[in-house]
Amino acid sequence: MSQCRAQGAKRKVQKWNAVSGFQYPTLPLGMAILYGVLTASVAHGVILDRVVAVVNDDVITLTEVQEEGLQTIRRIVRDTMGMEREQQLRSTERQILDELILRRLQLQEAKKEKIEAAPAEIQSTIEELKKRNGLASDEELRAALSRELLSEEQFRRGIADQVVLTKLVARRVRSKVVVLDEEVQQYYEQQQAQFRDMSQFKMRHLLVAIPKGSTPSEVSRAKRRIEEAQALIKSGTDFSSVAQQYSEGPLAASSGEVWMMRRGELAPELEQAALALPIGQASDIITTPAGFHIIVVEERVPGRVLPFDQVKEQIRTILFDRKAEATFKEWIEGLKTKANVEMKL
Repeated sequence: MSQCRAQGAKRKVQKWNAVSGFQYPTLPLGMAILYGVLTASVAHGVILDRVVAVVNDDVITLTEVQEEGLQTIRRIVRDTMGMEREQQLRSTERQILDELILRRLQLQEAKKEKIEAAPAEIQSTIEELKKRNGLASDEELRAALSRELLSEEQFRRGIADQVVLTKLVARRVRSKVVVLDEEVQQYYEQQQAQFRDMSQFKMRHLLVAIPKGSTPSEVSRAKRRIEEAQALIKSGTDFSSVAQQYSEGPLAASSGEVWMMRRGELAPELEQAALALPIGQASDIITTPAGFHIIVVEERVPGRVLPFDQVKEQIRTILFDRKAEATFKEWIEGLKTKANVEMKL
């Protein structure tokens, strides 16, 4: 049922958590705020620098805060005025400063433990970032960095910090997390609804196809044909008979037959209708890039509960991530409690 399948997939890009360092970055290169290294003024003129926080023996300057949030601050300056602009700028600066303080605390801890980023680790992370952002060469990477006013040296320094923080969190947090087999089994027993196979539809289908490159008159002819079919179905004519008579395209020979389709295999427009239609009732005309459709759902089959052995590693990952997040927060609170932090913003 290839005409009914959803086409393509949207690539999702996940931003690296600069505070926790739990994951390597797959962020768009436009997120230059990760590295805090741009030097252009946000609004106009030269930034008058001053110390906005002291973290143990390190200082954080206003320039660092504004450079870290350059894109966000530019957007605020562009889109707001007056008191609203002032309030958003102050709120944004304070949020960025909080993140910089947490990162600085972690980097200080990494320095105490003599954690460093080896050149091979830095390069490996860069190659992974290039791959996940569709950059085929170093030249494309340099072009992307140039668009963000970011030098290669600055970029590599940011990647090095990321590698260090990831190694630090692995040592101080993730290595301390244990998920017992009993916990995995208990989660499965209590949350079985999460682990069902996808639902299926028993359905009949009528399609008047619209080939690529069809002229407006050909589209109009197809629309009239599906409307004629719809009128016959509404008058009580058997759906299968109408489908066999009116269907066009590669699926015409099997139109009207009962097909078993799983969720995710239908085009979004068809799946939405299949989920909502009363059993046995013909849909309205549904338009997709493939053409005009009418469907009838004969039965919706709920997914079966997947066996424990099939999902136990997925559950272990869920529980591990939950425990790791809780352990990380506890560890960060400990760093903050021991630290001497003076806010000046």
